[in-house]
Amino acid sequence: MMASAVNVSAGFAVGRKRIAVWDLIQWAFRAECARIETGAGPRTLSGTGYVMAQLEVGRVDGGGHSLPHHDADLVADALAHLPEARGGLRMALWIAELARVGRVPDWMPDAAPRVLPVDTHTNRHGVRARAEEARDWPPQQRRNRKGVVVRDAVMCCPVVVRPTAVEIAGARRDYLRWWDALWEVRETFKVYNNLTAHVVTDVMPERAPWEPRREKKLLTKS
Repeated sequence: MMASAVNVSAGFAVGRKRIAVWDLIQWAFRAECARIETGAGPRTLSGTGYVMAQLEVGRVDGGGHSLPHHDADLVADALAHLPEARGGLRMALWIAELARVGRVPDWMPDAAPRVLPVDTHTNRHGVRARAEEARDWPPQQRRNRKGVVVRDAVMCCPVVVRPTAVEIAGARRDYLRWWDALWEVRETFKVYNNLTAHVVTDVMPERAPWEPRREKKLLTKS
């Protein structure tokens, strides 16, 4: 929860734009260039908070760039105060990084484990798996056309599984953690209701986009 959040009156909502939490976060970090303070000591004021502090001591801002919108500062502050149960500062920085480029976490859509050759080579027939001598198999005897017994090495094609089931599951766990953190930020703004130009709606990104839609409907009805 945000340390500096203050409740406002019901009339404060008049004229504010309704916006989904992920759209709000993207706006704050892409359009307004909000920043999350990460100093180990007392948190440094930035944006609107910085201007207010300077006015109190009789100084004026002489910077060469515009400051973030008040709501963008509050978004950054909400992320900076994410509880550790929702990923803490590390999650906050990841969310901000994704928001700046307008992307959601890569949950590896349509991914499935595939068996692939470790190495390949190209000849006139196309791309082929590269074979090598099997170390754990003894040479096999056979008679050649002259009736001579020869020993042939056993050849094999080393393979690898890509991506692994563990990698796919890990990517989707990360997506769910990201979604849970967004839910936390959404609930923060719904409880404190302190944005000046926006009202956060209930709209969220899809929670588990890899689940079959038929299965999701059944889960929703149950």
